[in-house]
Parts: sequence; C-alpha cells; structure tokens
Amino acid sequence: MPKITDRGIANIYTKLETEQRSNPNVKIGQKQALEILAAVGDRAGWSSQSVLKQLEKPGITQAAQVEIAKKGITATERKDLEKILDTGTVPLEPNARAFLEAVLGRTSPLPPPPPPVGNGNLRIDGNQAAGLTGSAKAGDSIEAINLSAAPSGRLTLEDTMVIGKADASGQFKNARLTGDQAIQEGDLIRMRARHADGTAGDWVTVKAAGVAGADTRNAAVAIFRIGLTDQGGGKIGVENINASRQVSEPGAQLQLTNARTGEKTRVTIDDKGSFPAGFTVPGKAGDVFSVAASDGKNNTNFATEVGKLTVPGGAPATGDLIKDPALHKDELNTDGTAKFSTKRFTGPLFKDGPSAKDVQQGQIGDCYFPSAMAALAQNNSEAIQKMIKENGDGTYTVTFKEKDWSTGRYKDVPIKVDGDLYVRSWGGPLYGASLGADKGEKTMELWFPLVEKAYATWKGSYNDIGNGGMSSDVFQEVLGKDGQDLSIKYAQPDKLWSTIKTAIDNKQPVSAGTYGDDQDALYTNTGVHSDHSYSVLGYKEVNGEKLVTIRNPWGETEPAGNGPNDGIFDLPLKDFQKLYQTLMYTN
Repeated sequence: MPKITDRGIANIYTKLETEQRSNPNVKIGQKQALEILAAVGDRAGWSSQSVLKQLEKPGITQAAQVEIAKKGITATERKDLEKILDTGTVPLEPNARAFLEAVLGRTSPLPPPPPPVGNGNLRIDGNQAAGLTGSAKAGDSIEAINLSAAPSGRLTLEDTMVIGKADASGQFKNARLTGDQAIQEGDLIRMRARHADGTAGDWVTVKAAGVAGADTRNAAVAIFRIGLTDQGGGKIGVENINASRQVSEPGAQLQLTNARTGEKTRVTIDDKGSFPAGFTVPGKAGDVFSVAASDGKNNTNFATEVGKLTVPGGAPATGDLIKDPALHKDELNTDGTAKFSTKRFTGPLFKDGPSAKDVQQGQIGDCYFPSAMAALAQNNSEAIQKMIKENGDGTYTVTFKEKDWSTGRYKDVPIKVDGDLYVRSWGGPLYGASLGADKGEKTMELWFPLVEKAYATWKGSYNDIGNGGMSSDVFQEVLGKDGQDLSIKYAQPDKLWSTIKTAIDNKQPVSAGTYGDDQDALYTNTGVHSDHSYSVLGYKEVNGEKLVTIRNPWGETEPAGNGPNDGIFDLPLKDFQKLYQTLMYTN
C-alpha cells in the first residue's frame, strides 16, 4: 500500500482502497483520475473543487486537462502520482493511467476521446463523468430513460424524463438522470430530442462510460414479468407477460436452468427488453427453472441467480373450497385454458389495519378498483374492516352494497371466497397484492387481494372487472352511499379545491382519473400516466400554493423529484386540473 503524502490525494486514494476491499472490481477510472488531477492542480486561489469544475468543463480536451493539472503540481504531488502508478494497490484503467502519466511527462499517449454517438438531430459527445453532453436543435428538450434501471419498475421504453435543453447554439451539457434512474458505469441510456413543435426525433442509445472505475451494475431482471407455458412436446414457452415493459436491458443474456434435468438454455434480450418471439426451453409442466443474468461484464459465469420460475400444470392443486373467478382473457391460452395456476394464501387479513400503502395493482387493468380501495383505506379504514370477515374454515365473506333503484336503498351482497390466488411463474400474485417484498403465501397481508377477488366473483370474472371502470362505483358498492363524479376540466379551481377539501375533511374517499390513451402526449415526461386512476390522499397549502396529495395504485412511478419512488406525490392544483379528467367521491 503506497504512502500518499498530499492530504487531498490521500483522501481519494484511501477511499478507493476501502471500496476495493469489499469490491475487487474497483479501479481508478476516468472519474477518479479527474478527482486526483483536481487535487494535483489545486494551488493558491484554486481549490480542488474549482479545478475539478475546470477539468469537467464540456468540450475540454484531454490535453487541456493535463495542462491544468501541471500548473498546480508540486514535488510532493509528483511523487504521490508515481506511487499510484508504480506501486499502487488499486488498478488503473488505461485511460486513467494515461492521464496521470501525461501529467508526469511520461511518454504514454493519451487515448482518443470516445467517438460521438447520435443521429441527424441528436448527438452525444465524450463520456458521462460530468453528465450527458451533446448537441441538438436549438431549444430542443432532451429526454432520456435508463434502460438498465428501468426493468425493476413499471416503466415503458417511452417513460422518459427531461434531463436538459439545448441552448441557442444547440448545445446541452451536464444533463443527468436522477433518483432510481441515476446513471452508473455501463448503463444503457436511451435518449431523444423533442422539438418545439412537440414532435420527437429518433432514439439514440448510449453506453455510459467515465462515471466510475468499473461497471458493477449487472443486468436487472423483472422476474415477475416472465411467464412459462407448457406447449407440449417437451417445449416450454417463455414470454414477457407485460410486453410494453422490459424483462431486462437490451443485449443482456439470461440463462434458464431446468432443476429436474440440469439443462441450461441462454437467450439474448432484444432491443425492446423482451424475449425473441417464439423462444422456448426444454421441459414439462411442473418443472422449476432457476434464472441468472449477465450484462457481459458482471456474472459472466451465471453463478448468481435472480430467482426461480415454475411451469404451471404440474402436481394437482389443492381442491377449491370455493370456485375461483375466471382469469382475464389476456391470461388465457388460445384454447381457453389458463396460463396461470393458483396457490392458497393463508396469511393475516390485516397486519396493522388497512392502509393506502397496502394496495398494489397487479397485471389486470382495473386501476379504478385499487385506487378506490387505497382511498377508502386512507379515509375510512373502518369500512374495510367491517366488509370482510374470516370464517375460520379457510374462507372469507366480503360484503358489498347494491342499490335498489326502485327504492333508492342499498342491500347487502355477501360474497364468499377462499384464499386461492392466481400466481405468476415466480410465485407472487398475478393480480392484486399487498405492496412490499412479502408475497409469501403464509405471510402476505390478504385484505386487498381477497376484496378484489370477491369483486371479480360478484361481477363474473377478472375479465369483467379488468377493462376499466369508475372508482365512484366502487365507493358506492362499499359504503352504500351514492358515488359522485366531477369534470375537473370544467370546474372552477376554487370549486375543485373546495370539493377535495370537503371530502377529505369529512373522511370520504376520493380518486381521480386521467385522460385516455389518445391524450398520451399530454403526459410525456410528467410521471403521470394516461388512462389511469389515482387515489387522492389529501391536500395541503405550502407558501400559498395549493397541492393535492396523490397515490399511484402501482405503489411506484411518479413525477421526478417527489422523494422516494413510492407512487405518492404532491401535485400543484393547476397541474392536477391539467392532467386529470374526473374527480370521483361520495355524497
């Protein structure tokens, strides 16, 4: 371990040595070399931070960076650089070594800068040590999504965020993705320029470099999106059951290993983040497959698995206590048989009482229902506790309210269900679930998925509830109070605000629906989705600004900069009135 004398260089190097002890892949890369050069280049009137700003200035050449460092180097710092290069314990990437050697006047040539990546209307220059830098048409907004981070969330390939804007000369610099989308070394960043007229240019994909010394983020796998189907003849179909979103990053390799036979099959994920059409693996119903992934840099031996998948249709399931509602039509094979099997869940109905944060929408398109139930849990949890009863024999009775239109009165409609839920190939619920990592059949909180199952039973099937609806109808059918709908677009802001306040203050549930898919452009880069229903959890005023507190029933995905990605966010009333179409509540 070299003894570094200069305090600034020593701090940087000691940190790298500490990181390397827990991660042998750590190296001195472009970013770390610039930090070291900044410590070398500091001098009277120039702190290392101010030198670093100069070194990271967009468009600066590598030769100019070396000259900045040379101006401040001392004899002590020169010896420290020699120690790092000649006896250091932290390996250097070639580009980083060339930088340090150039400052010492050694003969190793500086490597050429990365070539620009782009097309006719968007170009990305250099590396990403200081963010994304490049050029587009003057005034263009630069949109981006991190394809390496996206599979873990409910992001489509077009769920971008605006990260910068081209100036009058067409240049943009230091553009960054934030939060869960923050760029790491080796990440695939998909970008495009959106012009002033609202149209967008072609996509450009960049592999991030210069962010850190090594690529340590392996390809993420959305194992909950992988569906297995027995096709007969020893073939198991493998598909992305949510094809509008990624299974993994483009170019990643997934290895599926059949636990029964030991046979391994590898597949390369396509540019949409999904499996190639018609992909199959050898196996039969009931087989269990382990899944491992590699981005080409990490887990190249596929030794670390991300989870297991089971092919439906193996050993006979436990007999139904009560017949289950049929699956949604999208979850049926062409011959009408089910793509998914059931598993009996026996966890507690409630862990700490109903909460809006318990609710997680599943594969089905019934956002109006989970948004309504989360709103009820927020403002009238007692109604939920009263509507569902555990019978002690593995069954549950959920009581809804039905209006008799001839009298205007409501009558009870008890629906009896058991704890069998349709499950994905990895074992978690296919449809509604309790939010969080605990999806175990003996431990998951059950109130929401069982109420959703009872609702599907009452209405006929999951298909009957899974093609859109109104939260106000659900409020009515739970509370026995007439549901109300208010057109947000045509409401005066004061009237809208008063309606929200009155409902929340009176502990009435409130939801809000966005415009349909034909208005997709309205939602570009907002973090809010078209054709979707959200719970309204509350309201607040901050420095005179009226804010509506909203929750996405996915339990994630929200406007950027709203804290943790839990689906809960505050939206200014003016934006709420722009993005939402209908307010739903009760008398």
